[in-house]
Amino acid sequence: MFDSLKKKLREGVARLSNKAETPAVEKPAEGKVEERPKRPGVARPGPARRVRPKRLPKAKPGEEKRENIEKEEIAEEPVTEKPPERKPEGVEEKPEIEESEVEEFKAEEPLFEKPKEEPEKRSRLASLRGIRERVSARELTERDIDDFFGDGEVELLQSDVALGVVDSLKEKLKERLVSSEVRRGRASEAVEKAFEESLLEIVDQGSIDLEGLIKKSRKEGRPLLMVFLGFNGSGKTTSIAKCASYLKGKGFRPVLAAADTFRAASIEQLEVHGERLGIKVIKHQYGSDSAAVVFDAVKYAGKNRLDVVLADTAGRAHTDRNLMDELSKVVRVNKPELKVLVVDSLTGSDAVEQARKFHEAVDVDCVVMTKTDVNPRGGSILSVVHTIRKPILFLGTGQEYSSVEMFSPRKFVKQLLE
Repeated sequence: MFDSLKKKLREGVARLSNKAETPAVEKPAEGKVEERPKRPGVARPGPARRVRPKRLPKAKPGEEKRENIEKEEIAEEPVTEKPPERKPEGVEEKPEIEESEVEEFKAEEPLFEKPKEEPEKRSRLASLRGIRERVSARELTERDIDDFFGDGEVELLQSDVALGVVDSLKEKLKERLVSSEVRRGRASEAVEKAFEESLLEIVDQGSIDLEGLIKKSRKEGRPLLMVFLGFNGSGKTTSIAKCASYLKGKGFRPVLAAADTFRAASIEQLEVHGERLGIKVIKHQYGSDSAAVVFDAVKYAGKNRLDVVLADTAGRAHTDRNLMDELSKVVRVNKPELKVLVVDSLTGSDAVEQARKFHEAVDVDCVVMTKTDVNPRGGSILSVVHTIRKPILFLGTGQEYSSVEMFSPRKFVKQLLE
């Protein structure tokens, strides 16, 4: 279930986590060559110069002998000793230090002891350590989030996540991650938590306490009326049968209203479900007024002290104005406690427009998403809920009557990120 969306969200968490783990590197400005700093007082060596040896003039004949004679005369001169230097009066001569005394001096203990670390100094060192730890942390920027969505936005759209949901998710991630320190080694945990909270904020639009509403209506002496509506082939009739089975298993007594008087074999289809479940079906002839069928079903349930009426309606396109007006009449005449929009989760991006138009026509109270067991994408759930801001009541998870699941926003989000 939702394998494609799960995969894309997991990849998104991994990509954003890698950004948080990678330290930011400042690039030098374009056209500017970074120069090595020169050490003060040290000249940088220049290119080696070639020095030619100086040529001595050739000695003339007869001069060589004279030169040798002069050298012999200089060597024979007596060497005069340098007279001793006179020391100024009043200055004492420093005694020479013997080697033994030097060794003794080396063996002695140091003259100055290393001072003990003061508490003030200790706190300063601790703050330095804190700075070092902060350097190992990485702050994500708005550009990091934008880059991530620049790469992954198309993939989310391909999973039926509406553009409005993508933009909302982007803003919520920026609120939670931008300018917050993400510790290296724990980035994946922080990013996944931010994703979970952001998705939960989109999906969690409250909840419907169905059992509590039925008990409240029973105390007031009237049945609870639920009208199911939606597009052609969305799975309304099957969803009604599953809901009836679920409520019967909880100890409630439902009745079915065959208010789809337009589609061929729709009444017979609901009667088959009623016979299998042992539940009464209220019906009129084809072409009858749908509002009248629902009215009679509510009257029958009140007379026989039944708990809840589940009314089927004809499937209709959200673009058909006349059929939408007919649906508005059913709601206006019977005033149902719950108007349940049934959406095929495989519909894709058109599910958003369907939800918007039905909500504008009758003010939808909650949603049932069908065929989620064969849906690899799952983005339509996020899209529908975000568009009309209404909670999901049930998820259809198969063909059996028991294949229905009460929707839990937190469980759904955890499944997407697991």
